[in-house]
Amino acid sequence: MQRKWIITVSCLTILGLFAGSCSPAAPPAQPAKPTEKPAAAATAAPAAATPKPAAPAATPKPSAEQPKYGGVLAIPALSDPISLDMQQETSFNAENVLQLAYNGVTQFNPDSPEEVIGDLAKNWELSRDGITYTFRLNESVKFHDGSPLTAEDVRFSFERMTAPPRGIAAPRRADLDAISKLEAPDKDTVKFILKYPSAPFLSVTSSGFMVVYSRAFVEKKVHMKNDVMGTGPYKFKSYSPGTSLVYVKNPDYFVKGRPYLDGVTFYFIRDAATRLSAFRTGRIKLTGPGDAGLSPTDADTVKKTMPQAITLSYPGLCRALLILNNEQQPWADVRVRRAALLAVDRPRAIDVLAHGFGELGSNMPGKWGMPREDLLKTPGWRQPKDADIADAQKLLAEAGYPNGFGVKALVRAEKAYEEVAVFAADQLAKVGIKLELEVRESAVRTTMLQQGNFSIHPEQGCLSYPDPTNVARYFAPPRAGDWGQNWQRDKDSKTWELFEKQSRAVDPKERAQVVRELDLRLNEMASRPLIYWRNGVIGMWPEVRGRGKLIGNYSFQKYQDVWLAQ
Repeated sequence: MQRKWIITVSCLTILGLFAGSCSPAAPPAQPAKPTEKPAAAATAAPAAATPKPAAPAATPKPSAEQPKYGGVLAIPALSDPISLDMQQETSFNAENVLQLAYNGVTQFNPDSPEEVIGDLAKNWELSRDGITYTFRLNESVKFHDGSPLTAEDVRFSFERMTAPPRGIAAPRRADLDAISKLEAPDKDTVKFILKYPSAPFLSVTSSGFMVVYSRAFVEKKVHMKNDVMGTGPYKFKSYSPGTSLVYVKNPDYFVKGRPYLDGVTFYFIRDAATRLSAFRTGRIKLTGPGDAGLSPTDADTVKKTMPQAITLSYPGLCRALLILNNEQQPWADVRVRRAALLAVDRPRAIDVLAHGFGELGSNMPGKWGMPREDLLKTPGWRQPKDADIADAQKLLAEAGYPNGFGVKALVRAEKAYEEVAVFAADQLAKVGIKLELEVRESAVRTTMLQQGNFSIHPEQGCLSYPDPTNVARYFAPPRAGDWGQNWQRDKDSKTWELFEKQSRAVDPKERAQVVRELDLRLNEMASRPLIYWRNGVIGMWPEVRGRGKLIGNYSFQKYQDVWLAQ
């Protein structure tokens, strides 16, 4: 029988309703090695066909301390991936433990995380009409089975993600919609021919999920659900479901001098308390990113009790927000949706929910977001909140709810989601919107969202790369009745027109203007009011070096530059 909990909220109490199951802690990590970074390359612009230097060269950095080789690093992971096929999976649980075995054509620069540089591609050119990207591949790349990488492997991999054979899922198809066809004119050259100039194209190809497979290996295996075989810095050794996933160093890695570690072992530890204990005792020297990292409360504990440890806070590209069902009353009325947006005290959310590990922001990620000085003048972000609260109450009265109203809120049965829901209930109550929290198991909650069988859903979600186009999927019109991740059923044609327009605006200034207009439109329509951007927190022992900068949880997980100082 389906489990269901009803929580009535009258005051702000952050709930901890569920304790996770404990898994075995990781064994001690062994000493390991130092790090180096790929050489930067310019992001291609649609003007002249100029080559873009992009090879990840390994030039030693001048430093008093040089990287060391050796050691195995233990890292916690939340749970087993559903399968080992990176191209078919969408979960952080898959990407987090599989990316270090693979490479993409391009990647985000670890020294400048919103800049695109080469990975398998050593350089590229963009045609004058902005339609054709020509990538030159590094000639020395080998797959883990010893076979050489060719352009045909790249072509095959992207076709598998855009037009897969029967029975193969294609969750990246929408991201790659700009591709018209792919060509491999010679073994070291691959061409991406687009339907139209695409501003975010290089950001898309740099996402950690856009990995390249061996065509011969996949055709032999049919699918990759039980196999890990790429070109990355670490080779798959063994997998014990529920326990560990073990990698060893790839001695033939094409980036000279990398990796430094002898290996990486992921230990599956579902329970947050057990993960924290393993870190505090030194059995794990580096936490994972995202939810496999430190929670805000864990980070506070580490700071207070482990002065020798390092906590690295980074933009997680994760957002807390409200999803308001546009097809149901009262949210079908934009005035009611705007009242909900106005009611939320966003700095308070960062203090209460994120313990300070969060950022005020608009609807767009990273550099695309609204400047802080403008944001603080925007209704919903203004301080003090008096003007916002008064405006919200006026809108509710105009919509026919002078005394407010009550609705059920769908809540995912996990502590972090419950905390957001309790906070949202406290905030909305200040303008007369009373939430009755209805907690459902994760799978049931997702089905209810897909079917539109809910009123309001306090949500947390993460983007996989820092570009406005990665937000588009949450507002995309339905296809054959399938609303995809547009769970709020936003039907605003102007919003979608602006998403389309910004993705094709290859001039940076023009694109920035369109993105600003889009940002304001999303606030105006208020179908998915954003609360705050949640930062990720990684914990490291002082001997761990070279973790580098991060943005988001879905890239920068190859660990090729990480080393251990002891």
